[in-house]
Amino acid sequence: MTATGAHGGPATAAREGGADAGRAAYAIDGAEPRLVRRPAEPSEAAAALAEAARRGLAVAPQGGRTALALGRPLARYDMALDLTALDRVTAHEPDDLTVTVEAGKRLGALQAELAEHGQHLPVDAPPDGRVTIGGLLASGRPGEWRGWLPAARDLAIGMTVALPDGSLVRSGGRVVKNVSGYDLHRLHAGALGAFGVIVEASFRLTALPEAARTFAAARASVEDAAALALALRGAALPLRALSVLAPETAARAGLPERPHVLAECAGGKDALDRAAAAIGGLAPAAAETPPGVWARLRALAAPEDGALLRLGVPPSAVAETIEAARSLLGADAAAWGRLAAGSVLVAAPAIAAEDALALRARAAARGGFLLIEAGPPALRAEADPFGEGERELVLALRARFDPDGAINPGRHGPEPDEAP
Repeated sequence: MTATGAHGGPATAAREGGADAGRAAYAIDGAEPRLVRRPAEPSEAAAALAEAARRGLAVAPQGGRTALALGRPLARYDMALDLTALDRVTAHEPDDLTVTVEAGKRLGALQAELAEHGQHLPVDAPPDGRVTIGGLLASGRPGEWRGWLPAARDLAIGMTVALPDGSLVRSGGRVVKNVSGYDLHRLHAGALGAFGVIVEASFRLTALPEAARTFAAARASVEDAAALALALRGAALPLRALSVLAPETAARAGLPERPHVLAECAGGKDALDRAAAAIGGLAPAAAETPPGVWARLRALAAPEDGALLRLGVPPSAVAETIEAARSLLGADAAAWGRLAAGSVLVAAPAIAAEDALALRARAAARGGFLLIEAGPPALRAEADPFGEGERELVLALRARFDPDGAINPGRHGPEPDEAP
């Protein structure tokens, strides 16, 4: 890992004072910052953090603003660090299947550029291509492809991070053959800025599949749907997504209101034709469906209002977990399971803390977990979004990297010098 000083021009778009209407666009949980910084260079992002350190300000990094309700409510919020001007592809080696891109680049824009070379970054984070590269990594939120394809953190081969003291550090490399040493960049994936702000990342790429086809099969019950999904998982198909949908979820995804199995296969024409025949053999009533169903599911997994839970359970417990959520939360809830990842997602207009905790206890009894991925501040304050398991480790590392608690203070729980 290398480090450089954070010297450069002043961060752009600095705003301070009570009359600036632009600050309202950066509100988080109803709180507005006093300052906004929108750096156009990594060094300017580092300079903004150095300024915050000098002035004792709390900083909230943000890009696409699609995961701001992940974690506890902020304890303090003085400076918005808007990374969307850091939107360049700084290196692309098509022959090596690698790319280096700044943190504010939108995933959809990056995929469009890579597609011109027949390549892509094989991730599908919710809700859509508005997610920025920095947000993709910092939030660690999985999509429907998770379990079939690597997570974003596993595709990252290097990263540049602005630390809370205003220094820039890089770990890993820009091409696979040059990567050596400790994978310290993995520490920042999923950390919500607890240890620094990602400003640039390098990734391994893959070739775009020739085509993709989506198949839907209605079943008599969620249990029957899960049994079919498990059979499809073992059928050696070119799958990249396999989900079990409760009837209410199927309706919101544009399917008939019945339990469904939804499968997406990707590859060459011959492989997809064989997959269609194999799926038809296991589920004669299965029908090909437009791929827009996945976009609707991803939107459900990133609600603008309401709450979202993600439970990790064994694949064999997906059906019973879906049914438990439906029984507890009623027909207003959408629940679906991702077989390969062993996860169940539950979205609802409102979820009481006691219900979230009851589902957490149920998942824990099966060796799993529950995360509150979105919800109103009251829910995220009353029920720890992450659970107690990882809090001590995160706060111990945070004390090393950000002892003043300057970046997203309170996201992982009370800082060591705060009242519990």
